[in-house]
Amino acid sequence: MKTYQKLTLSSEQVKFLLFCAFAFLMFTPEVFGVAATHDAGFNASTNNVVGIINNSLVPIILIAGCLAAIALSFMKSSPTPFIVGILTTISFGFAKVWINTTYAICA
Repeated sequence: MKTYQKLTLSSEQVKFLLFCAFAFLMFTPEVFGVAATHDAGFNASTNNVVGIINNSLVPIILIAGCLAAIALSFMKSSPTPFIVGILTTISFGFAKVWINTTYAICA
């Protein structure tokens, strides 16, 4: 049976990899051009996905989480999971409003 030595990276190899990553990010403008395209199809599809996630999927997940917290509360005979579920839902709603307001102010 053949055994292999552990692969160890020297500091020079790590520096070279980090330099290559930095050079790729700095000298490739397409890296930052995801949302700045002129293609209406890509922007439209991105907006559709964001709309589906924000308007349909997230409330369903939050409601399912609250229902699961209720079920866990009954199984453990303790109100703690339900309280945590409700606080998580409220804090998510607060964070969503905070992010939307910040985006509206900055945009």
